[in-house]
Amino acid sequence: MASFCVLASCWLTSCAGKQPAAHTPAAAKTAAAKAPAGPEAGPPVTLLPAVTARPLQLVSVSIGSFDRLLESGVRLAGEAVPLPMTASGLRDMLLSEAGLPAEVAADLDLGSPSGATVVALDDKGATGAVLAVPARGPAEAEKLIDALGKRVMTRGPITLVTNGSKSHGWVFRAGNVVVLSDEMEALTRGAMLALEARHVGPDDITTTIYPEAIARAHGTDVKSAIGAIIEQARAAQQAGSGVEMGDGYFYETAAKMLGLFGDADRIEVGLSIDPARGLTLLARLFARAGTPLEATAKQVTPFEVDPMVVGGAGSRFVVGAMSMGSLWRDILGHYRERLAADKGKGAAAALAYYDALLAGQSGQQSGAVWLQKEAPYVTGAFSTPLKDAATGAKVGAVLGRMDASGMSALMRAQMGASTSFFELTSKRETVGKVKAMHVRMTIKKGLVTDSWRRYFGTGLDFYQGVSGSRIIGTFGRDARTRLAAIAAGKTPPLESSGAFVEARAAAKGRDAFYYTDLAPVLGLIGVFSSDPRAAALAHMGSGPIPLVFTAGGDGVGKLWTMDLAVPVTAFKSVGNLIAAGMSGGGK
Repeated sequence: MASFCVLASCWLTSCAGKQPAAHTPAAAKTAAAKAPAGPEAGPPVTLLPAVTARPLQLVSVSIGSFDRLLESGVRLAGEAVPLPMTASGLRDMLLSEAGLPAEVAADLDLGSPSGATVVALDDKGATGAVLAVPARGPAEAEKLIDALGKRVMTRGPITLVTNGSKSHGWVFRAGNVVVLSDEMEALTRGAMLALEARHVGPDDITTTIYPEAIARAHGTDVKSAIGAIIEQARAAQQAGSGVEMGDGYFYETAAKMLGLFGDADRIEVGLSIDPARGLTLLARLFARAGTPLEATAKQVTPFEVDPMVVGGAGSRFVVGAMSMGSLWRDILGHYRERLAADKGKGAAAALAYYDALLAGQSGQQSGAVWLQKEAPYVTGAFSTPLKDAATGAKVGAVLGRMDASGMSALMRAQMGASTSFFELTSKRETVGKVKAMHVRMTIKKGLVTDSWRRYFGTGLDFYQGVSGSRIIGTFGRDARTRLAAIAAGKTPPLESSGAFVEARAAAKGRDAFYYTDLAPVLGLIGVFSSDPRAAALAHMGSGPIPLVFTAGGDGVGKLWTMDLAVPVTAFKSVGNLIAAGMSGGGK
């Protein structure tokens, strides 16, 4: 309906300046004599009931209140962009962009729910969209239809409207709600579904996706569709670079991840905007019985952050923590199979270490990445808790028997063919009280790029060792010093307040938690950019600009959710930067 609405509204705009003829008896008589005939009556059609049409539904959209959405959006955006914008002004601008006169807003009831749906028209991928928009009353609904164009045909309950050009659409009025679509068949199939989508939900906008119906509408099934997507990605990546990323299992792992979405009976994607809390995008996956998604949703093991690994000085870029559910255990198990099948040098030692690790881990992982202003610009640390100190001693013993060939075999199992790009050297080192493996990774000669040298220098260092009942790994700048500090318990404690603490508390009980602060990225702009304005922006500094991702199940296997939140703190920090730049700080 978008093309129809835009062109139809242009016709409305061109007619807006025409003045009505004076109302005199003679004029009335002339008008009556020349009154055009009503719309042509065509063969009537039947609107499918929602229960009948539901198997054809691919996507539905519910908007609880367009007015509230605009009001909240303008207030939240105002924290970052100091523009004199109001919700009503934004509404009128959007109507204008669509080619509709602002006075149309007087007939709409944008405080009530609106709905939309996309339905299948055949099994070859043809689809049609249907939109249900409320007016302030039946009379206003009729005025809205008239605003869309001239009524040229009726087919039972629906009417064909055209704006005098090639653009046209079909409309149906249900009380004060106008239901419209470009396609007559889409309207007959989706009118009742669009009306059904008009409801208030937990989100400002809720989009519901039906994977099986979408696959069926394209003449396939979900499993085959995911396989086709993976193969297309593999072919595109190889065509672009001339090499294949990793090996086949990289794509098999991606297929398993996508398979969770394919296991869903339906997927709801909700958008919520709250001026006091920020913006949240939430995905709800409703699991079908007997699927891996159901098993994943049943397992609820709250994440745990290792404060010794996550704490530390510097500009912390990412903090992540998660529990190891069935999906990840399956992936780790596959790496073990690959390692067991490896007949190369060092594979036996690597397999012994990997078996000890799989048997001894407690099911948690956490880590952090920092950005520095000197190469190598990345530094990080992670930990994997083990069951107890005795298990730690056992894992440490087999790790101590690893050498360069064992580390190479371990990396081959996880990275596949990608290891052919790197040269690895490794040696055992005592770091503080930890007996660690030190691995240095460099790009092979002929493949080193200026970007790699600039970001990572001549190579990247990795350290891994067992301290008490946990495996600790560090990498990047000052990796050795960081490992020693973590093992000795000398890293600074986590902060007691601030954006990270608030995000961590809000994510309590979730299986996975990832916190990203974009502010440290700004600090590197001055390093990599030759633009003096960018350098000035980097030197201004910023408050935290957090993005927070969490995921987890419901414990009963019905629902698995993941969400991405942009707290109001992020908008305020961006607003402070913009204000500083506008006041002359960016000169």
